[in-house]
Amino acid sequence: MTVRWRIVGLALASLVSIVAMTGVMAYGLWLADHFVQRIDAVHRRFEVIAELDGRANAYAKQVASVLLLGRAEMPAVQTARIDMERTFARLSRATRDELTTLGGIAEMVPELEQLEDVRRMIELYHAIDASAARALAAARDGNTAEATRLYGRDVAFRLANELQPLIDRALAEERNEVAAELKQVQQTQGTILVVAGILALLSLAVLSLLGVLLYRAVRRSGERLEAEIETRTSELRDANARLRAVDVRRTQFLADVSHELRTPLTVLRGEADVALRGQPEINDLRQSLERIRGQAVDMSGLLDDLIAFARTDAESQQHLPADIRLDEIVGAAAEEAQVLAEPREVSVITELSDNGVHVDADFRRLKQALMIGLDNAVKHSPPGSRITISSSRGAASATVAIADQGPGVSDEDRPRVFERFYRGHGEGDLETQGLGIGLAIAKDIVERHGGSIRLDNGADGGAVLTLELPLAKGGAR
Repeated sequence: MTVRWRIVGLALASLVSIVAMTGVMAYGLWLADHFVQRIDAVHRRFEVIAELDGRANAYAKQVASVLLLGRAEMPAVQTARIDMERTFARLSRATRDELTTLGGIAEMVPELEQLEDVRRMIELYHAIDASAARALAAARDGNTAEATRLYGRDVAFRLANELQPLIDRALAEERNEVAAELKQVQQTQGTILVVAGILALLSLAVLSLLGVLLYRAVRRSGERLEAEIETRTSELRDANARLRAVDVRRTQFLADVSHELRTPLTVLRGEADVALRGQPEINDLRQSLERIRGQAVDMSGLLDDLIAFARTDAESQQHLPADIRLDEIVGAAAEEAQVLAEPREVSVITELSDNGVHVDADFRRLKQALMIGLDNAVKHSPPGSRITISSSRGAASATVAIADQGPGVSDEDRPRVFERFYRGHGEGDLETQGLGIGLAIAKDIVERHGGSIRLDNGADGGAVLTLELPLAKGGAR
């Protein structure tokens, strides 16, 4: 038998031992819980029987008080009767509850006898109470001798010589049951501990032998592995160098494309949601819209995976500037951002005061930078608030500001918000979380346009993302 098969055999034996030990411990826990329930049920019944003993004595005293002291003590007799009936009801319920804790027919036979004893006690008490009622009626009619005779023969005598022995026997049986259950618990506990100890020792022995065999196998194959590792390591170094060069060129593309496509997909899903909230007359339209939304959700998950795969360092992407009016870019971004904002009940307001200024810009890339800022503003805006995107013109530059009414940016986060993969301390509380790559992409886009970007807090609260871009030659046209 080879070392491998020996190891497999010992591992299986160890697994069997561990499973067996786990089963024994689980059985022990189940049995302990069963015993606790059983002892608790027996104890509850014992308490009710002890209470019944006191109630019976109080009942006899109250009937005697009425016969001796007159009808003024009658309310106490009624109270004693009610207490007796309630106690018998609790005793019946406690006896039935005790039956539910039993595990087999052999255990149920004695408990069924106890249930029969309860029935006998109730019937006996009702007979005694009927006699007490006759005695009280005789006393009320002035027949003291008859009342005394009935009380002594049919009430006091039967309480002491018929009902009380039943109560005393039930108390003794409950004490014996508690003692027997405790003794069984101790015996079972000892057996489980012995079996668990044996299994533990067996598992330890098997695991020790398994460890020795593994050590020998590893030591014998160590030299062969070292030589193989040395050869493979040099090959991996060369391969890693080549892959790193390829990876640098593609990771920036993956990151930016993933982030750029996520927003159109969100817009698509928002448009589908709007359509689904309507009342289309054709079922096929609803089914089609539902499929659109499902595809958008799936593609969003795929793009999230692409973002996770992307890394930080990469070469610049293609940049195709043209002479474009700034308000056209801002308007297009605001229109798409409104779709993102509607599910959160946020309004997007435009305030354009740049007088039709022109900039040299790549329309798609600059709009992407604005959408990143608007997307972040939507995520951080509370429901019912508004986002303002404004534009203005300076002497040599144009400014676009995106202001929200959210919590703003903390002093701790502000220096790092444009770092790739940095996520602020409050990002974990957002419903929609990103990877912290959006503002880094926006910064790269703006700087490629020769501009600058910054994130500050507004005077009235919230965050303000400001983009400054150089004017095109000729300024406004």
